[in-house]
Amino acid sequence: MAGFCGNCGSPIAPGVRFCSKCGAAIPGATIEPSIAANPAPAPPVQAGPSISPQPAPSQGSSSALKIILIVVAIFVFLMLLVAGGCFYVAYRVKQKAHEISLEMKTDATPYTGRTDPCLLSSSEVGAFLSEPVEAGESRGNTTCEYRYGSGGNRRLDVEFTWKGGAMAMKFAHGMQHIAGVETFTSVAGIGDEAYLAPGGSALIMRKGDVMVNINLQTSGLSADAAEKIAAKIADRL
Repeated sequence: MAGFCGNCGSPIAPGVRFCSKCGAAIPGATIEPSIAANPAPAPPVQAGPSISPQPAPSQGSSSALKIILIVVAIFVFLMLLVAGGCFYVAYRVKQKAHEISLEMKTDATPYTGRTDPCLLSSSEVGAFLSEPVEAGESRGNTTCEYRYGSGGNRRLDVEFTWKGGAMAMKFAHGMQHIAGVETFTSVAGIGDEAYLAPGGSALIMRKGDVMVNINLQTSGLSADAAEKIAAKIADRL
């Protein structure tokens, strides 16, 4: 029920403690108790995912794993076996090369003459071949090429190693002994030493520190004719 301010007589709304006009206290006004806020409900507790027990590994998968491990072990063993074989071969080659290098020490007389690979004229070579031969054509100072046959369709190459020929001869001859098989055929009476290469592919002659290689494979030259040419070259060195 509305009243009036006892100080200034202004109307007062119910429940007001002070006059809005003069600010005087209103006797008998009570403060309505505040309504406590309802507490917020606690969040619901969520249950975690259920963990189902894992099945034990089957006997079949265990057997497959054993088979895979066995196969891998066999493969590794074979690889080690192959590697061991390669190391042994490499060791034998290295050992033989060392032996050859020790044997290569030579006191062959160095060559001091003219390094012309066409030491023989075409007529001299033609006499050994029993047919006309074109003039020799030098390729650098190491090889002389002679052409003969119908229209010069056949070729004879004579190659020279002017320095270090004695070492090259020992190396070429010595490497044939790695497998324990002698494949060079010695030819007597030509220079300091001469050999017919394996399969009759070439005739190799040395005089002093010069080595001469007559290619028989590309020329189709007979070993007898090659020996005569090599002997003539040895006389000129």
